[in-house]
Amino acid sequence: MKKLLVNLGGKVAALADDIASYNDPTRQVATSKPLGPGSGAAGAGGLQGGLPAGPEQPLDAVLEHLLRNVRSRHVRQHFTRTHPAEYTQQRSVTIQAATFNVAGKKPPPGLRLDEWLGAGPAAGDMKGRWPPGAAASAGAGAPAAGAPSGGGGGGPDILAVGFVELVPLNAGNVMGVWGNTHVEAWDRCLAVYLNGEEWATQRYGPAAPAPVGQAAAAAAASALYESKWQGGEASVDGPPVVADSSSSSSTGAVGAGNGGSGFSGRLAGVGPEEYVQVASKQLVGVYLSVWVRRRLLPEVRGVQVTTVATGFGGYLGNKGAVAARMRLFDSSLVFVAAHLTAGEAEGDELRRNADVADILRRALFASAPDGGGAVAMTAAPAALISTSLGQGHWPQVPAGITDHDMVIWCGDLNYRIATVPTAATASPVAAAGGAGETRPAGLTDADVRAAIRAGRLEPLLAADQLNRERAAGRVFRDWHEGRITFLPTYKFKAGTHTYNGDDLSGALAAAPEAAVEEGEAAASTGPGSAADAEKHKRRTPAWCDRVLWWTRPRHSQRPGDAAPGGAGGGGVAPCVRQLAYWRGELTVSDHKPVSAAFVADLVSYDRRRIEGILEAGMRAVDRMQESLRPRVTVEPVVLEAGEWVALGRPTALRLHITNTGTVEAIFHFIPAPQPEPNLSHKAQQRQGGSSKFGLDDETPPLPPWLVAQPAEGVVLPGQSCEMELAVLVEGGAGGAAAQLSEAGAAPSSSSSSSCGSLDSILILRIEDSGDKFITIGGRYRRSFLGMSLEALARLGPAPALPPTEAAALAGQLGLGEEVQAQLQEAGGAPSDAGGADDDGTVAPPKELRALVSALMADSAAALRVPGILADSTALVLARAGYAPDAGTAAAADAAAEGEGVEAAAMQPTGREAQRALIRQLEPLRLILDAGGRVPASADPHDVAALLLLWCGQLPQPLIPAAVADAAADAPPASPADAAAMLRRHCGPHQLAAVAELLRLLRAALGPSAADRNGLTAARLAAAAAAWWMPPLAAGAGAGAASGQRALLTMLLEGGGGAAAAAAAAGEADD
Repeated sequence: MKKLLVNLGGKVAALADDIASYNDPTRQVATSKPLGPGSGAAGAGGLQGGLPAGPEQPLDAVLEHLLRNVRSRHVRQHFTRTHPAEYTQQRSVTIQAATFNVAGKKPPPGLRLDEWLGAGPAAGDMKGRWPPGAAASAGAGAPAAGAPSGGGGGGPDILAVGFVELVPLNAGNVMGVWGNTHVEAWDRCLAVYLNGEEWATQRYGPAAPAPVGQAAAAAAASALYESKWQGGEASVDGPPVVADSSSSSSTGAVGAGNGGSGFSGRLAGVGPEEYVQVASKQLVGVYLSVWVRRRLLPEVRGVQVTTVATGFGGYLGNKGAVAARMRLFDSSLVFVAAHLTAGEAEGDELRRNADVADILRRALFASAPDGGGAVAMTAAPAALISTSLGQGHWPQVPAGITDHDMVIWCGDLNYRIATVPTAATASPVAAAGGAGETRPAGLTDADVRAAIRAGRLEPLLAADQLNRERAAGRVFRDWHEGRITFLPTYKFKAGTHTYNGDDLSGALAAAPEAAVEEGEAAASTGPGSAADAEKHKRRTPAWCDRVLWWTRPRHSQRPGDAAPGGAGGGGVAPCVRQLAYWRGELTVSDHKPVSAAFVADLVSYDRRRIEGILEAGMRAVDRMQESLRPRVTVEPVVLEAGEWVALGRPTALRLHITNTGTVEAIFHFIPAPQPEPNLSHKAQQRQGGSSKFGLDDETPPLPPWLVAQPAEGVVLPGQSCEMELAVLVEGGAGGAAAQLSEAGAAPSSSSSSSCGSLDSILILRIEDSGDKFITIGGRYRRSFLGMSLEALARLGPAPALPPTEAAALAGQLGLGEEVQAQLQEAGGAPSDAGGADDDGTVAPPKELRALVSALMADSAAALRVPGILADSTALVLARAGYAPDAGTAAAADAAAEGEGVEAAAMQPTGREAQRALIRQLEPLRLILDAGGRVPASADPHDVAALLLLWCGQLPQPLIPAAVADAAADAPPASPADAAAMLRRHCGPHQLAAVAELLRLLRAALGPSAADRNGLTAARLAAAAAAWWMPPLAAGAGAGAASGQRALLTMLLEGGGGAAAAAAAAGEADD
């Protein structure tokens, strides 16, 4: 115990140091980037500078991405000197942030959130009624709020709701085994409020029915109890409204009468006004749910979430925060839901300050290179939607909460009203309220309750811990909170509007609406009784539930924004204004919910204006530096790859780049301009055509069959550079063979051809000079290798290459007259046709049938050759003198781990090895391309190697990645499981090919063949897995490869012959 206390003391001291560091004005946040050259964007928003940018001024992350193809430093300098107002627009959106401590309860049946969030959008009558209480709740220090143009009064564009104590904070939930039933229940409740009952039922299922008469009985009992406490008449219309002495308006509480008939079930929000959940994350009891109108989704990108646990030394999630960020238009927003340390003892506010500092320090959003985030969403719909929204172009460095443009923070912050134990130490101001008294030194619990009854909030707000700590600069420095005009939100007797501790002897207590859940008693005892669970939970009322916001300081805004002193003018910085701040009157919990409405003016970059500025920059460079422009000649500008480009055979071309100017020339390829989607040709012409700078174009600059070395570089004045281009058509994943073959594969095409066009125009950009256009021509003669299964099926009995063309191609490749003669004869000996059998079932490709038939001929004599299939590719390469790659060289070491691992390591599946195989097997491949049969004199290892090479050259793996991953994670337990796994994920053409290959492999394992060839099921399965399945992903588990081999082993050993083959092809009964 002593050791534990010492450790806890050390933790408290460390937290105190964190607070001191957080409040140090000279503190440099570790996650913030320096505002200097080379630092990129300063944080996720990356807003820089206070005056027009100079030559070294960095740009924010979005602009850096948009200008990624602009490499001229002169054009970039021209752009950074341009005032951002010239290419920036401000887009106004309305945001509502709300928080509710639900005390671990699900929403009771029939719960109306309009008593918390305002008149529901699903009701269809929000126009002019949102936000409620706006006149009384202008934000502190903010200008008079108004609704944004075009969207005022019709409900928020974004709703962010932070739930606290979503699940009971018991040991099981805190240790990380909480479920998601409460998440789904409250998400459904939000969906009903936003989109209507029918929409919610379609996505979440029907709601549980409410017990008959329960809601009415609870409302009547609550009203009676309230009237007795207030000393007035009972009212069943809603909770009492307390007037603010500083305003003639209401406190912002939304009564039951504000909802109208909001839940009629009609889908008023369907269409562009419908709300869609884009973020969802739970940390034990803290849950953040963010919803956006569907019409706004095209402007939302890069949604990510993160969590920070602060309970028990920062390791447990009973306290902590959940944060979500997004890029809306071109501004970055963060929403935070938090639950801070509880307690109303003196000094507990310092622990809450430490929690805030800890969250701001540890809450980081980590972006992967592809723009993805490291933390998964909780709700599946939000995960799907956020993934589909695209990248946010976040910097690839961790970003903290305040490394963004604006932040809205809500939750149960647990700050209390500072009180003293007895009235002797308190000033009488709170109770008497006389004019001219001095500021109170402290309030007692009785003073607080008396002030609440009198509707006097000023002395309570003066004693509010959060207000005091913020004023002293100890927490939330530079953050804002709207003026509070509502009564404290904590602590109530559940089911009533009565603060805990305000018990009236003999009064009737209402039955809590949220207390009647499955497994709980329907009745509750009266207040003051021995069984009353609230008796020992007397707490001084307090504003525990708050909403604050923060915006990036002016000195770190975008280039050209107005300086803090007012210089610069015409700022374009994002800003946020609060429209309303109110308390909801739900009685589900011992807390009252809180909500705040905002209008945010966000930054949106005008892409066409940026294009115009860059064009002007290029013209300015032309005028100012004409004499210093690089003068570059490129020869030749027309390249010809020839009419006989073959699979796997590179064709070398050369370009000479000469710089005859006086300055260096920077060259690189850029993609050809792409037409903008959803625009007609005339509209493209009216708007100036497609983008010259490729702002949003991710197209590769070179076609997939072309490799340039070097693809970019610098040519010094008076020097030249030789660029080597290689035209190389390959099959397999990422190869161009399938795409080039598709044009002639369709028999219905009137221009069906056996060749694919390589005609292309390359754009070589010379920075600060003109673009050079290089034309490449050529024809690719297709092969059955590299074609998709569907394309081979569409060929039917037709060969991939006519025999005369195959013979001519053999001559071009220098294969000799004997091979050419065989190809000329191939036209008279067609192989079996693929496509479909007479009974309508899908048949494997005719080329696959020809190879299998050759190996099965003469009573499967070829299958008795030692090492057939397992060693064939390695033996063919060894015959050609090909040096083994790293994978093959490792086979000897892998032998110690088992024959399956050794066989897999022996398979030369790399690109270089496959090119060598293609060249070595060209004569046999061309015979099959021409539609001929495999010659009887062909070496069995050549036939087997060509069969495996065909599998490796398919554009998609023969066994899809879904099957391979499933087998790697959980190997099938039986042959039936393996066959079912194939049927679930494979198409008919894949199943037909796999069945034909399994028939061959089983024959190779037959007793008469296995005694001679030395094969085993494990060895053959490992060899097949190397060619049939996609490569294992980096970081795959140690047993992933063995799981994939186990799948093929089950298919080989189980079921016995034809029955197992039929199951694999999907012909067996389910």
